[in-house]
Amino acid sequence: MRKLVLAIVLLLGVVLSATTLEVLWMGWPQDQVMQVINAFKAANPGIDVDIQLVPFGQLFQTIEVRLAAGDGTPDVYIVDGPNTASYAARGYLLPLDEHFSEEEMAAWFDASIEEGSYHGTFYSVPYGTSSAGLFYNKAIFEEYGIPFPPESLEERLTWEEVAEIAKQLTKDTNGDGITDIWGLVIEQIDRPYLIFPMVQSLGASVLSDDGFVSQGYITSDAFVEGSTFYWKLFNEWKVSPQGLSDSAISREYFGTGRAAMMLGNEWNIRRMLQYPDLDYGLSPFPYFDGGVAVTPTGSWHVGINSKTKKLDAALAFTKFITGKDAVITWHNLNGIAPARSDVYEALPQVFDNPMWQLFIAEMETTAVPRPRTPGYSQYELMLREAFNSIHYGADPRSTLEEVAARIDRELRRYR
Repeated sequence: MRKLVLAIVLLLGVVLSATTLEVLWMGWPQDQVMQVINAFKAANPGIDVDIQLVPFGQLFQTIEVRLAAGDGTPDVYIVDGPNTASYAARGYLLPLDEHFSEEEMAAWFDASIEEGSYHGTFYSVPYGTSSAGLFYNKAIFEEYGIPFPPESLEERLTWEEVAEIAKQLTKDTNGDGITDIWGLVIEQIDRPYLIFPMVQSLGASVLSDDGFVSQGYITSDAFVEGSTFYWKLFNEWKVSPQGLSDSAISREYFGTGRAAMMLGNEWNIRRMLQYPDLDYGLSPFPYFDGGVAVTPTGSWHVGINSKTKKLDAALAFTKFITGKDAVITWHNLNGIAPARSDVYEALPQVFDNPMWQLFIAEMETTAVPRPRTPGYSQYELMLREAFNSIHYGADPRSTLEEVAARIDRELRRYR
C-alpha cells in the first residue's frame, strides 16, 4: 500500500512539475498539427504544449498584440520569414546563434538562413520554404498547336516569349465576346512574392540595403519597366484576368481549363490533384531577355520569445519541430516544401519527381528572399495596394512614386 501511495505521489509530482509551453501557431488543420505536437510530447514527457492555432487572416495581428504585452508569452511562435527583421528590431525574438551549431545550421538552404537573420544575427529557424514556376495545361497547348514550354533551367522562357504564347492562347471559344481561356493567371496576383522576381530579373533592387528607403528603388527605371510589363498583361494585351484576388480562384481557373498557364507555387504539385483530368507540365520561372533568372522563396519560420521564462523547453520544442524527422512528418501531412536539404534526400519517392527537382534546383541557385526591413508588413501591404491598382489599369510610374513616398514615411518610424 505504501508503495502504491509513493508511486501516486511521485506521479503527481511529475505532473505538477511539468513545464507547459505556450505556442502560437498558424491555423493549419488541428488533426495534422497534433500529430507533430504529440510526437514532441512523447519525446519530452516533462514538457506539455499549449498550442493555439490562429487562422491566417488573424495571425499577424494576434502575434503583434501578444508580443507587445511583454509578459514572455507565447514562448514560441510561428514567424512569416519576411517579418523576422520586424520582430528582431523590436526585441521580440531571441538571438539564436549561440544555440545552434554550424552542423545544425548547415541543414537549411542558404536563402532560408538569410531570411531568418537580421543584421548578421540568426533569429528565426526555417520551418518551410517555397519556390514558383510556370505551370501549363498540355491539352490546351496541343489543341492550338503550341509547343510545350521547356522544362529545363537552361532553356527557361523569357517573359517576352511567355507574353507571345499567352496572346496565342487567350481564346473566346464561342464568339460571345467573353474570354473563355486566359493565356496566363498569376496565383498571387498582387503579392510582391511573385512580382518582385519580374523586376529583379531586370536588375531592380526593391529596397535599400538598410531596409528604410524605397524611393529610387521601386521608382527606378528597371522596377517601372517590370511593373509596366505586369500592367500590359491585364490592360494592353488582356491575356490575364483582372480581379482574381483569391489564390484558390486562380488555381481553379488553371485546374478547370480556363487558363493555359499559371505562375504559381510548388504546393500546386499536391493541390492540382483535386483536378484528376488535368494534364499539366512545369516550366522554370521566366526571366526577361538580357536579364537574369530570379525566383521567389521563403515561408514559415519558428521564433522564440526573447522574454520567455522557459528557454530550455522553448529550445527543445523549436529544435524538434524544425528537425529532420518532424519536418518529414509535416511534409507528408501538409505538403509544404521543406527548408532542410536532408529531407529531400530522405524522401526520394516524393522528390525525385522532375517537377520537384526543378523547384529544388531553383531554391539552390536562383532563389532571392524578400527584403529585410523592420517595417516589412506595412511595406508589403502598401505595395500590394499599388500592384492591385496597376493591374486594374493605374499608371505604373505615378502609382509607384506615390506609394514610395507613403512607404518611406512609414519606414522612418523604425530608424
